[in-house]
Amino acid sequence: MKARHLEILKEQGFPVPRFILVSENEEVDLSFSERDCFAVRSNFSSEDSGEHSFAGQFLTRLNVKREKVQEAVQEVFASYAGSLDYKEKANRGKAEYDLKQQGKAEQNENTERQENAEQQENIEQKKADLLVETVLIQEMLFPEKSGVLFTKNPKGILSEMVVVLGQGLGDKVVEDQENVLTYHYFPGECLYQEGQGTVIGLDEDELKTLFSLGEEIEQLFQKPMDIEFAIEKGKIYILQARAITTLDMQLPARILDNSNISESFPGICLPLSESFAGEMYSGIFTSLGRRFLGKSVSSYEAVFQRMVGGFSGRMYYEISSWYDILRLLPFSGKIIPVWQGMLGVSNEEISFSKKKPSFFLKCRIALLFCYYFIVSQRKMKELDKFFQERYAEYGKRVEEEEEAQALYRIFLEMKEDLLREWDITLMNDMVSFISTHLYGKKMAFSLETMKPVRALSALKAVARKHGLDSEEYRREKKSYISAYGDRIEGELKLETRTYRSNEELLDRWILDALEAEKTDYLEKDCEETSRMEKHSEQKQRKSFLYRLAESSCNNREISRLHRTRCFGLMRRIVDKIGEKTIGFDVYYLSLDELKEFLFSGKDFSLKIARERELRKAYERLPVLSRVKLLGKVDRDPLAGEIRVLSYESFKGKSEKSSVPFSEEPKNFESKGKAESTPRVFFGRGVSKGIFRGEVLKIKSLQELRATEAKGKILLSYSTDPGWFPYLDMASGLITERGSLLSHSAILARELEKPAVVNIPHIMKELQSGDIVEIDGDLGICSVIKQKEK
Repeated sequence: MKARHLEILKEQGFPVPRFILVSENEEVDLSFSERDCFAVRSNFSSEDSGEHSFAGQFLTRLNVKREKVQEAVQEVFASYAGSLDYKEKANRGKAEYDLKQQGKAEQNENTERQENAEQQENIEQKKADLLVETVLIQEMLFPEKSGVLFTKNPKGILSEMVVVLGQGLGDKVVEDQENVLTYHYFPGECLYQEGQGTVIGLDEDELKTLFSLGEEIEQLFQKPMDIEFAIEKGKIYILQARAITTLDMQLPARILDNSNISESFPGICLPLSESFAGEMYSGIFTSLGRRFLGKSVSSYEAVFQRMVGGFSGRMYYEISSWYDILRLLPFSGKIIPVWQGMLGVSNEEISFSKKKPSFFLKCRIALLFCYYFIVSQRKMKELDKFFQERYAEYGKRVEEEEEAQALYRIFLEMKEDLLREWDITLMNDMVSFISTHLYGKKMAFSLETMKPVRALSALKAVARKHGLDSEEYRREKKSYISAYGDRIEGELKLETRTYRSNEELLDRWILDALEAEKTDYLEKDCEETSRMEKHSEQKQRKSFLYRLAESSCNNREISRLHRTRCFGLMRRIVDKIGEKTIGFDVYYLSLDELKEFLFSGKDFSLKIARERELRKAYERLPVLSRVKLLGKVDRDPLAGEIRVLSYESFKGKSEKSSVPFSEEPKNFESKGKAESTPRVFFGRGVSKGIFRGEVLKIKSLQELRATEAKGKILLSYSTDPGWFPYLDMASGLITERGSLLSHSAILARELEKPAVVNIPHIMKELQSGDIVEIDGDLGICSVIKQKEK
């Protein structure tokens, strides 16, 4: 298998050192090479098969002098003899050969002539495979660097390529006797290096050539490949290429996508948040399934259980599950692209985990879809009233309860009760997506978004007039926290500290805002926005589509606020449980573990310590927007040094090259660009206007005072409602994630700030201090001047 792969690679023009094959009793002829040293490698027929991988079991001799090659060959054959598989081959081969001969003699005379040639060829090939083993003799290289390239992470991360690199010969790398560098490459996403020490790394040209070769070889064999390579005098040679046999391709493929969900769950999430979010999504979609699917709901239960998932400590949509559900809708082929655009799904590849639904089921869903499309706005108003009543009741019970187990029971009751009718919000989301898309204009539909904005403005006015120590401020602050105290960055992460759980956070923001404020521009902006809204309403009220888009968007924001409050109520429950038990460590448990801890007293201290360290490690890894996995798998936490490498030449997944391998593939960008050439990035324009100004790059709001945002163009991976104070002081917005209906887009439109979202890798391309111009109509970000490094 090994030699056959090398023969195929050689035929296709890949850089393979010259080699020959010899059988056990064959005289070695080294005339194929003028070199003095050779590598004598095993080539056992089952060594790299799909069923078994015997790599490392049989002998390989390196740096063998010409006169010692015959001796080394015999040593390799001797290593074969130790295998039970090898001992059985001769007997099994002879028996199968006799059976084939007997079967050929019994063939019908009418078909004998036709099949004779094919049977004879198959028999002889089988005989050769079973009775003859060979050894591979290869020209010996003396590389400066060598290693292994996996075209798929053997753990089951299908969207990752991994390179393990060492100095000199590759044997020490494979045997972990040499310090190594490891490169993690997610095509179209990121490239980072792990490790340090004396190892000389790969330069940019070597990296892109190596990854291009890996993609070519994988495409050639149509399998994930394990490729040994060596670099001698600047040239990359392929020494071996075998299939990665450790990947269990029977496991279900999972595609995770963090488009839009990163708004609600930014950054690293602790286990309790992941677990709670998973149950919420599963419960809501199960209710939706019962409403639309009837008896067929049982066939989708597994799909409902995997709507969201965690990877490297971050939250993702299990995107194929969402596509399976959208596929049930009428005109799903048209709806899915709309949903992708509105939700900000940048990768338009569509995958399904289930078979196409039946015509009868589609018809049933179509009728129900039309019905709920019509009544969705009435249902949303009913849900709003129901939630407000129940929320007040549960809030009072949580406030009065002090016993940890009773608090957990309240949570279970609350989850069943509050989420019983919550699935109608998904139908309203679909109405808002479709109506907004059909209306086609970037209008500020959601008036609800401005309510917390005005409430915060009023609180600031009271603080300005009476001071933060006044009774008037305390009263106004209490009113604001009662209504919007859970609305902050990362509001759906239970571990997030909110204004409700820590009032000092709100005081701190008010002080920062007053310090920066010289005029009452916030209130004026709100008044001007209100006038704009009224004018827009008068102008557009005759349009049914406008009214539907406005109503559904408003109801969407109302439901999202209720969702925030629901998560805030859960946060209060967990905080009180923590106060009675193990403090903040409670957030490092899943819901099931929390139940086991409370009711059976199980000790989770080791698990808590492990999860805490994992999250610290995952914080250091680059963020991935999409990842494809086999089953339940995660990234290695990587305890060593990690360095994110330049992404200049790795902006798109390379395609099959039509040029010889000695030449640079054309799909890679040239490094020889003139410094005066402006750089332009394209994204999605979500709020009108053009503005030129200075970039303020934000990775965490905890590192930033609101005053620093004044007059700047904010740059971030994504935003959420907690960003309002900063965006209000800023003059524009750029994000790497986002969509037309994201909070950042809505707030930018309401505040009339130009915004461009969903620009791939923009966080890697820009830095604080860069001068850029953003066009919120066309979705363009142009670099005017970059800050000197």
